[in-house]
Amino acid sequence: MHDTFLNQNLYDAITKLCDENAMAKITQLVIIVHTHSHINESSIREYFGDRRSKLIGDWTNVVIEKKEIEPLTATIEQIDGEKIE
Repeated sequence: MHDTFLNQNLYDAITKLCDENAMAKITQLVIIVHTHSHINESSIREYFGDRRSKLIGDWTNVVIEKKEIEPLTATIEQIDGEKIE
């Protein structure tokens, strides 16, 4: 259940960063989550897809690293993408 809130927070943070940096598409996304988190590549893709976001698609390499960080937190390590033209 708590990963639902984490998914929402990640979505909000990623879309905000992309807006601030005029990114139209994400080509590489690296996120670090706690070792017991249920966040994974599929859940990120599904969350963005359910919201009809065009940031993440077949062109996106999503990497989820699991480490011993604070539970129910995540770190966005890297976002690479294409600028809005």
